[in-house]
Amino acid sequence: MSRWESGLVEPDLETQYSMAAVLGVPATAVRTHLWPDWIPVGERLLVEGAWTQESCFVLFDSTAGDALLDRRGFVTLATGSAATLAREWQSPAGARDLFDCTAGDLVDSVAARLPLLRDLEDIHGGGRVRVPVATELRFATELLRGADLGSAEAKRLFRLCADLCRIAGWASTDTGFLAASERYFVLGMRAARAGGDRLSGANLLKCMSLLLSENGRPSDALSLARSAVEGTADGPARVRAMLTVRQARLHAVLGERRRCEELIRRAEDLMERPDDQPCPPWADYFDEAEHAAQVAACYLALGDHQTSDRWLETTTQLQPASRERDGITYRLWRAENATQLGDIELACYHLGKVAPLTYRGSSQRNRARFSAVRRLLHRHRSLTPVRALDEQVAVLLA
Repeated sequence: MSRWESGLVEPDLETQYSMAAVLGVPATAVRTHLWPDWIPVGERLLVEGAWTQESCFVLFDSTAGDALLDRRGFVTLATGSAATLAREWQSPAGARDLFDCTAGDLVDSVAARLPLLRDLEDIHGGGRVRVPVATELRFATELLRGADLGSAEAKRLFRLCADLCRIAGWASTDTGFLAASERYFVLGMRAARAGGDRLSGANLLKCMSLLLSENGRPSDALSLARSAVEGTADGPARVRAMLTVRQARLHAVLGERRRCEELIRRAEDLMERPDDQPCPPWADYFDEAEHAAQVAACYLALGDHQTSDRWLETTTQLQPASRERDGITYRLWRAENATQLGDIELACYHLGKVAPLTYRGSSQRNRARFSAVRRLLHRHRSLTPVRALDEQVAVLLA
């Protein structure tokens, strides 16, 4: 084993499969990633135990800031733990409030900076915000460490920390730090629970479900997405629509078209209803454009590329230009649809439009999507549009 650690030799493939089984890593990861890149990073997440303010604070102290140091790695949530996470999140609340003094002006300062961090991540992607949001989370953790916060301010700070964890988790996901994003999302769920913010907790469940789905765990992801929907039955219509269409997307990944389309119709109905209660600020991004994009993602997963592209056309028409990262994502989805439908020239057009933005940006997810569509085009590499695209990419990489 010391020879493996020193890099002198690599374990043979059979040994790597055995190690992956022990570590809970899918065998596909061993086949698609070189040694030692498939090895998960960080300690395995524990989701059992009391969901109280005290236990949440302990996790803050061990996670805030440290997750930033994680190297890129696979998610480490044990198989079956997603169901436990969904169950524990919905269980009755735990112990007493922990803090009993006031520092409202400092909590106000955290609240005042939160919208800027949220907007930066939404607009520019994770690379621009990952470090500042981790710093902000560490500051909030230091506030929680003090003994002079009243219980009302403590709950408010826990709620703010939940949103910070969501931003940090998405930033980490976007830049490829998957082990860190997993830690942030689970911590955010606990913080939302400690702060009495059920909607924020459901949103974090949704985020965690997407992370698991994109890493080969769609069944576990579905249990989290379903729990998020069930836990917000009395929430604002827009939030319920957002969570419902995300659940639909997981049924699409699992090939369950009928159930997927049932949930799509339910989400459409919810989008048409006026909200009878205020939506949380983090739900502002889920407008008609984003709803159309998520429906498009459902049909893309189902392999219905024509329907997917019709929904993406709606997204293109409605989405503000300021959402650059998402605009790149949806253009890449359109390129995939065009490739699958045999329109190679259109696919190359879409890829050519976003190639400079993709390689200039920090979104590892979009770079991976770009590369995946280029692989689909490989069999058409003799065609002029594909050759031109390859030349464009070569210049960007140089």
